[in-house]
Amino acid sequence: MRRLTSFFAFFMVQFAYGQSPTVGMTFYEDAIRNAQTLGNTDIRASLCIRPIHFQHQVRPTNPFALRDLFGKAASKGALLVDSTRGPWLVSQLVSQDSTLPNWLAEPLSANTNSSLPWWDASQDLLPSLPVHYWSKKHKLALSLLPYEFKMRYNTHHPYGWQDGPMIPNVGLQTYQSFGIYTRWRFLEAQWRPERVAAQNLDFENPPIRRTFIDMPDRFGTTPYAYQGRGQSYIKANFKNLGADMSTENLWWGPGRYSSLLMSNNAPGFLHATIHSNKPFELPIGKVEFQVVGAQLNFSGYYPYPTQTVGWPPRTLDIQPNATYDGQLKNFSGLAANFEPKWFPGLYLGVNRVILFQADSVSWRDLLALVAPVYKVVIGEDGAAKNQIVTAYFRYLFPESNAEIYGEYGREDGAWDFEDLISDLEHTRAYLLGFRKFSKQARPGHYMVLDYEMTEISQGTSSMARAYGYSWYTHGGGGYTSYTHLGQVLGAGAGPGSSIQTGGLTYITPKYKASFHLERYEHDKEAYYYHIKYLQLIPGRIYPDISKRWVDFSAFFGYEQPFFGWVIQSKLQVMRTWNFNWNYDPNATGGRFRHPGLNATTLHLYMNAIYRF
Repeated sequence: MRRLTSFFAFFMVQFAYGQSPTVGMTFYEDAIRNAQTLGNTDIRASLCIRPIHFQHQVRPTNPFALRDLFGKAASKGALLVDSTRGPWLVSQLVSQDSTLPNWLAEPLSANTNSSLPWWDASQDLLPSLPVHYWSKKHKLALSLLPYEFKMRYNTHHPYGWQDGPMIPNVGLQTYQSFGIYTRWRFLEAQWRPERVAAQNLDFENPPIRRTFIDMPDRFGTTPYAYQGRGQSYIKANFKNLGADMSTENLWWGPGRYSSLLMSNNAPGFLHATIHSNKPFELPIGKVEFQVVGAQLNFSGYYPYPTQTVGWPPRTLDIQPNATYDGQLKNFSGLAANFEPKWFPGLYLGVNRVILFQADSVSWRDLLALVAPVYKVVIGEDGAAKNQIVTAYFRYLFPESNAEIYGEYGREDGAWDFEDLISDLEHTRAYLLGFRKFSKQARPGHYMVLDYEMTEISQGTSSMARAYGYSWYTHGGGGYTSYTHLGQVLGAGAGPGSSIQTGGLTYITPKYKASFHLERYEHDKEAYYYHIKYLQLIPGRIYPDISKRWVDFSAFFGYEQPFFGWVIQSKLQVMRTWNFNWNYDPNATGGRFRHPGLNATTLHLYMNAIYRF
């Protein structure tokens, strides 16, 4: 029995090597981007079409290392350097079984650091075990994937995005994910389901809800639970080319905090894709691409109530609604970028999505992605079909340890080139950001300055043209709204919003501490165009024009390994002005403004990863 137990433990530890960090696994995604910006890795991928298939580009010692991310081995081709040990319980079972060979039962190396701080001291007690199995001829690989846990606690109103199947929620919300990975020859598969549980507590309903987008501000009035296939896939790889069926989250674009077109803000959706495993080398540069065909689902709450009651007015509670159950939105998407050989580190990309009601995806739908974009050529489809196009750049300066990036998009297709170039504000959105590392005196210590802004609200063009159209909304009874299971696929701030985030991060080989400020203005279009008692109508006089809903936050973050875990924690102190764009009915107005519904609140975040 003991031998069987040890064999099972050995088998679990040996599940192998080869898979890559998924979109949303922030510790590893940040570490990889940091390593590239610092010039500590041979990866030449843009990191603008993710997840990245690292095993086809480099030979990392371990794709899920915990420490020493910028060590010497990284510059020799290792993606992340592994200086950790195996899980404590399994390690003890294996090391105590005398029937196992010495190469497994004994430590594989004398990589013991007696200067480790107390939180890593437990690592000295563990034998150094292989955390993956890779056959001698590299035909078979098996791996036990990291366990990931996330916790969010919002105290006043929902806040936060780019968190997959987690929902807008007040109260406690948790996320869990765990799975296995296997690879045989050119085939690989991963099973990594996700589970979410949310208290979904009451908060004051907004005075307005948009009618052409399936994006509920609250998912019913009872505790919420979700379980899905998560980051699972079956893939076939042919050198630089891959094809798969997957429910993984995708990320398109250069942004770190947001993406205009594709991110992990919503749950992953079932899709088929053909993609580059690593850049194709051409005489003039390198090319990456991904083609996706899929169908998106409604939330089960749409359409939701839009009528209001009381003063200040508020909409009625959202309840489950089966009107669109079984209805599907056809999604066809293309992402591609190019790195000119004359400008290494410069990535120029384009993303295109076509969305309409359909029960299936065809090759004809995918071929439409390379058809002309102008409506004068392809014909006007009105609200029944929607296409969104973005263009972006990312310029990486590894010698200076810096990067700059930007993305610009248009939600409603242009009629012709004159329309495109003469009205740049029509249904547009844009994103800009930069990041700079400053090396400190001690090796492996860096100070990082970063900033990113995302503007999704429409410009003045929307007052005279396509009134009510916006980024992610396009009429069509909800069939062309850019959401899946009730959440936007791109920037989680949502239609009409803008957000600016910037701050400092101090990175060492053992921990990371950060301080950021963030300004988030909720749906300016609702404020200007849709809330009747504040609506902008020519000739009307307003005693108060100050009720923009703005959340201004300070974030204090800390991250470090802790007894085999990677712990990421964040405390958010938020000041909210004019919650729900509303006045305080119990306050007395002044000369400039009537006081709004303001509040100061605390929000807590934690991510934890246990790498087996």
